[in-house]
Amino acid sequence: MKKRHRSGKRTTRIGLSVLLVAAMAAFAVGCSRASGDSAGRTTKPSQPASAAPGQNYDRNEKAELTIWMTQVGTYKPGQKPGEWVKDDLVPEWNKVFPNVKVNVEIIPFDLVNEKITTAIASRTTPDILMDYPGRTLAYGQMGALLKLDDILPPTDLVQIHKNLDIMKMVSVKGDIVTMPYYATQVALLLNRSLWKEAGAENLLPQNPDRTWTPEQFKAALKAVANKEKGVYGLTLFALNEQGDQLYNNLLVSFGAKLFNDDYSKFTAADSPGSEQALAFLKSLVDEGLVNPHPETLTSVNALDLWRQRKNGMIVANATHSDLIVNGLKDGSVAAPHEYMYVNFPSTTPGKSALKTEIGFGVAFKTGNATREKWAKKFLYWSMNENTIFAGATKTFNPLGNEPAWVVSDPELRFLAKLSMKTKEWPVVDSGWGIKGYPEMRAAMFPEMQRLFIGQTTPKQAIANISAKTNDVIAKYKK
Repeated sequence: MKKRHRSGKRTTRIGLSVLLVAAMAAFAVGCSRASGDSAGRTTKPSQPASAAPGQNYDRNEKAELTIWMTQVGTYKPGQKPGEWVKDDLVPEWNKVFPNVKVNVEIIPFDLVNEKITTAIASRTTPDILMDYPGRTLAYGQMGALLKLDDILPPTDLVQIHKNLDIMKMVSVKGDIVTMPYYATQVALLLNRSLWKEAGAENLLPQNPDRTWTPEQFKAALKAVANKEKGVYGLTLFALNEQGDQLYNNLLVSFGAKLFNDDYSKFTAADSPGSEQALAFLKSLVDEGLVNPHPETLTSVNALDLWRQRKNGMIVANATHSDLIVNGLKDGSVAAPHEYMYVNFPSTTPGKSALKTEIGFGVAFKTGNATREKWAKKFLYWSMNENTIFAGATKTFNPLGNEPAWVVSDPELRFLAKLSMKTKEWPVVDSGWGIKGYPEMRAAMFPEMQRLFIGQTTPKQAIANISAKTNDVIAKYKK
């Protein structure tokens, strides 16, 4: 991989922050949800389709596309995550392009990486994958993704290419391979109702930025943990690689730096904070403050337990608020469930590590020029020429365009505010741009399993994770 050096100073993230601030301006002026569909979102007809630079899109041309969609977002009450693409987005597309058929398959999170890598090896990939760059950039490193520069307007290209923070999240070797019109903020989402019922709401973060120390975090978990009822404050899991979002965030929140500036080394083992973070996680297991046997649990299990009020918080973004709102209506979420976004516990008072993500959606090289052209058009159209994508994914545009959805929810307002902390707080750099990134993720969770069952110490666990990760980096540098 061509090396792209970062400045090494947190303040260089100001460029990203400026874009995020512009994008989030709509949140700061006291907007409220406009009248619209049953989910409370503004509905507008699709804008007239515009030909992308260098492409000719004949409405009479026939094509058939296949989309694989991860379990992200809902647009209407009663929908399961991801169903909005088939139910809402594709019908709008066919109003504009009736001859381009689109087939949609929803892929569970714990299967997507294996399914995609198998498809790449067998040359049976879909035309489009709707997923985030944490997985998809690695497919670009494998040479499987189409370059998207020719579908983007020149003014957008200039903004993206001059911002290294965005480029490293959406590009491979200088080529944009992930649609950049998507930004989201990840945090912890807790069910405040559990703490109210325990008379312990005062143990939740009280400061405006909702930061807390590891000790405060642990005290809050103790207040709701009830072994007899099977209720815990948090679910740790280590049966699939989805857990790395939680664990990497905690490593950085405890002061670790995950990579050196040119991504040639995973450096977490060099930081004392890494061992402290893993020791903290192991203490939660040993003291019975999290759901038992995390080595047997997956991210899907954690989400199910959260819906059932069997845990108090999960790693989440804005779309999870819809899961609660819709789930309370259809019965898939147990009541009461009053949600609240908070930061990851941190050893730095008043700050935490931020998980700010840019980019969503890729198109695969299929060898069929017509399908490749329409796949890129579908991606661009879905994020720029109608309002459904932004409404379903609860996202905003990091290039400064006003999002189609507006917020009256104070919790989503807090998440928006958190997105603008990138110039002040550390931002988790999990190494999306490294070839072999999915293998690095897969290297982590067996070591977390061994830690949780007591086969290794925290020091040994971070050493093993680092060694395996560096082996992956070295493998792809040959």
